[in-house]
Amino acid sequence: MRPRQHCVLFIVAFLVAFSGIFTPAHAETSKVRVATQFGLAYLPLIVMEHDKLWEKQAAALGQAITAEYARLGGGATLNDALISGSVDMVAGGTAPMLVLWDKTRGSLKVEAVAALNASPMDILTNKPGIKTLADLKPDDRIAVPAVRVSLQALALMAACEKQFGAGHAGELDNRTVSMQHPDALTALVVRSGPISTYVSSSPYQEMALKKPGISKITDSFAAFGGRSTFSVVYAKDAFVANNPKVTAAFYAALREAMASIAADPKAAVGKYLEVTHERTDRALLEEILARPDFTFGVEPQSTLALAQLMQRVGLIKTKPTSWKDYFAAPLHGGEGS
Repeated sequence: MRPRQHCVLFIVAFLVAFSGIFTPAHAETSKVRVATQFGLAYLPLIVMEHDKLWEKQAAALGQAITAEYARLGGGATLNDALISGSVDMVAGGTAPMLVLWDKTRGSLKVEAVAALNASPMDILTNKPGIKTLADLKPDDRIAVPAVRVSLQALALMAACEKQFGAGHAGELDNRTVSMQHPDALTALVVRSGPISTYVSSSPYQEMALKKPGISKITDSFAAFGGRSTFSVVYAKDAFVANNPKVTAAFYAALREAMASIAADPKAAVGKYLEVTHERTDRALLEEILARPDFTFGVEPQSTLALAQLMQRVGLIKTKPTSWKDYFAAPLHGGEGS
């Protein structure tokens, strides 16, 4: 081989071997798509959308993004959207998140990114003789959004374990009926059928308790042994790992939104109504936000108790030993449960 050819080959080999040195760093996404639901439990995301806080915080980190928000149906719809890749993040109930985390541990690795709202789910009754779950008769029926799988149904199971003892989570399963919140509220108040009990959530429980003869038996906070996270944001592990600046901007924006809500709840309700176009009574929304047990925070509360209950009753296969098993690493330095 001629010296000139040898030199050319050496240079080519050098460039191939060390091409990684000159390769630009991985570019983070410039557009993020979030699917969420209606309801005050998702208010921080609505404030983020209204005030473009995610875009603002990303710009401060030198990352230009556009955030798109869509409000979809329940947990199954949200999970399908995340799995298909049509959205990057979803916000929904803690239970649907845990179901998807369990199913994707060996593949897509879905995990919670942040908690959103902690609020109680009241177990209500229209019968004065019902003071505890043990007072329910065989012909009493309990309305939940979805039998066994909804967060309300799981709160009832946790309450049953408190009332009847370990191993009795399903004590009242055969008395539960699937009903959407508006229908359950009507059935409880009108008293025209077998529904005597309703596992509710805001704003329906506040509406119900304003009606004569409706009282609370217990709630999810008592069932789970403390404040419990109602809604969370979750995503695929790859999204968090591949977009560190975008993720950091998300946390900053979420915390800014939560601080904004705490500083001016009435303004936050105004933003909620402007974005969602809901016709819910503004005074009722402000009343709910004023409740001391209706709070926002990025760190989870009592989610491990829920996850382990779901494993005991067969809704997930994996038994987590810590909340960090299903929450993203950026939160692991904080206090959660």
